[in-house]
Amino acid sequence: MINVSQKIKVAVSHLLRSQMELDAEDYGLKSLSDLCNRILARYAEFTPPDPTRIGADDTLYKNVPPLQFSLNQAGESFANFANSFTKNAGIKIATLCRYYFECYVNMPRGKRECFIFRDELDKLTAAAKARTNVSLTYRGERKCVSPCFLAFSPSQVRAYVVVCDDKVECAAAGARFHSLRLCHIRGVAPDTASKAFHCENFELSHQAEVFREHFDPFLCYGQQVKVRLTEDGAKRYNKLTTNRPKVIAFGESESAQAAATAEVNGAGTYTFECSEKLAKVYFPQFLSDADVLAPRELRLWFKEQFEKAAGVYKGI
Repeated sequence: MINVSQKIKVAVSHLLRSQMELDAEDYGLKSLSDLCNRILARYAEFTPPDPTRIGADDTLYKNVPPLQFSLNQAGESFANFANSFTKNAGIKIATLCRYYFECYVNMPRGKRECFIFRDELDKLTAAAKARTNVSLTYRGERKCVSPCFLAFSPSQVRAYVVVCDDKVECAAAGARFHSLRLCHIRGVAPDTASKAFHCENFELSHQAEVFREHFDPFLCYGQQVKVRLTEDGAKRYNKLTTNRPKVIAFGESESAQAAATAEVNGAGTYTFECSEKLAKVYFPQFLSDADVLAPRELRLWFKEQFEKAAGVYKGI
């Protein structure tokens, strides 16, 4: 028999444990125990286990530290189910828990993020469907936004919610849209009395659809950054594929031909489909092998940042 607050010890494989540890850290959860409880709280969403096919041989995992956690109040429904199931099937509680943890890890990583944060996601998708606004906390900051759509990174490992905020002073429609990582969203409170910001006019509504069609986590579509790369910079660009902006033109002139490949071919001036936010993340790792030429405000930002960095090493 198992009860709420009871400690459970589950023998697992090294791969399963490492994947769950990675998720707990990436999602900003309190602990691995928190993740275990969130999974079991949604046990009914998985295919019911077949007692004849659940592996009960714990000796297979004897060299891996077991998962240990105490079942919290949200797991009361699972406890009731587990007590009945294990009694009838003649298997251990830990074996049943391992089955559900394996079901969870076998989901694509982006889908796992949606699974763990389903409560907040349901509120956001309901607001998007109803075209209303919500207030939420994102990385500790309270915001008032209108949810537009759920999307995944190109590799399907992260889930994002694209939103339109309430700031009307932005000159460009695209500047009002943001891509929020789902796992960092907390405290969603629907505001059913207000109409979604991006439904206020055609330009904003159209921009939301453009971002849906051409989604990337940095909302780069329609934005350009011009950069001069050295030979070493070109080689580095071809190697650094994480968050790599797409080449759309080569050469100094405005009429330069669009690039035909995802990689660059030697030193030169390239135009990238790239937001300023992405440029500030991607190009600093090139140091002097990437000279950001435009837009001017971004070039000045790089100048200021490298001058600050140079000051740190002054006097050595």
